[in-house]
Amino acid sequence: MNDSCNISTSKSNVKEPIELELQRIEEDCVHSGKAQFNAGARWACYHYWLGIPSVVLSALAGAAFLKNHADIAAGLSTFAAVFMIANSLYEKAIQIYRDVPRKMRAAHRVEERVVELRALQTQTGEQTLTEMGVIRSPGVDITELIEQARKVTACKEPIEALHSLANIHPGEQVDRLRDNVIERIQQFPLQWIFASTTYSRDGRVIAKRPAMNMLGAELSESNERTIQASMIRDYGMFLGITVQSAILPALEVLRQEHRLREADFVELSRHSPIVPNGRAMLFGKALFSGYDGDFVTALHLLVPQIEHMVRTHLKQTGALTTTLDAEGIETENGLSTLMALPETEDVFGKDLVFEFKALFCDPFGHNLRNELAHGLLDDGDCRSAASIYAWWLSLKLVFNTWWNTRAASVQDEEKVDKEGEGESHA
Repeated sequence: MNDSCNISTSKSNVKEPIELELQRIEEDCVHSGKAQFNAGARWACYHYWLGIPSVVLSALAGAAFLKNHADIAAGLSTFAAVFMIANSLYEKAIQIYRDVPRKMRAAHRVEERVVELRALQTQTGEQTLTEMGVIRSPGVDITELIEQARKVTACKEPIEALHSLANIHPGEQVDRLRDNVIERIQQFPLQWIFASTTYSRDGRVIAKRPAMNMLGAELSESNERTIQASMIRDYGMFLGITVQSAILPALEVLRQEHRLREADFVELSRHSPIVPNGRAMLFGKALFSGYDGDFVTALHLLVPQIEHMVRTHLKQTGALTTTLDAEGIETENGLSTLMALPETEDVFGKDLVFEFKALFCDPFGHNLRNELAHGLLDDGDCRSAASIYAWWLSLKLVFNTWWNTRAASVQDEEKVDKEGEGESHA
């Protein structure tokens, strides 16, 4: 870019074509963007001086058209994703404004424009949801799976029935999910060459999946992100089926045949090696709440305790779980950061780490930890398949670590008894 002296001398050379471009944009937008660009000379200098590409002009003018002609936009949205396009245009304009050097922002009201554009982006984001349709697939008959889950849990002693519930599903296998996604990419390559955007229920863009690059022989970092996002999406679908066909039917039988108490779950948590010291009461209350059908309470208790559990076991292996800033203040890292540590897979295994990410802290997944922390979950969300599965996964971890420790202890006692019998015979 030239310095300011060169800019002032060359401004007249670029002013005319830029003004012509502005005029063309205004005409294309039925003059609705005119208010945005009524100072052609100022915009010409601004455009050239700051190196802002012409896309900002198109973005603002196109967005202005949709803002000023909402009735036309609503009609067009029947045939095309008009509000989605507008939302994208606002996003591009905001990004370009943010690239303006800080010392020049006040003179050009950059901060004011960003605030205004953010409000318009939020509005079009909400309207984007009205343009989306529901894609339905044929239903799946899970009657046999439900009956099988009931039979596995029925007519057993309480501890055996609880064991059956905790192991009603083996958990997801990350290698299998990955292989399935890669196989689909190879079979249907066209559907992967387009990027995708994930919106929240209030119209915010919360995640973007890049397009697959089919040319390289090796998977790029961008391709890996696409594969991971697709794995998490598949996981969400399998999760719903698992909850409806296995977890809830087995839980219903357990509740019908056995009346467990909160104290039972607290005691179970107290003797489970995965539960950190001093957290048995909280884990026990959470597990009992889910057993009792109160998944709202269960989720609110479990999510922070799971994060603390992960942090505790990572610390025990020597992993660094905090961040030290320039002023010497040390803060604990959140679950998303903890999941990215290399030690995490060593401690919990890659399958469980994937489930933790997909359930609690990935924007492509259910993101329960962050949604809960920001108060974004409503009553229905706390009773969703993801919330029920999160409770069941916690039960599985707490129960099975206790069960395995108990089994190992019994084996050790039997071994000691046999050795004692051998010595007495001798």
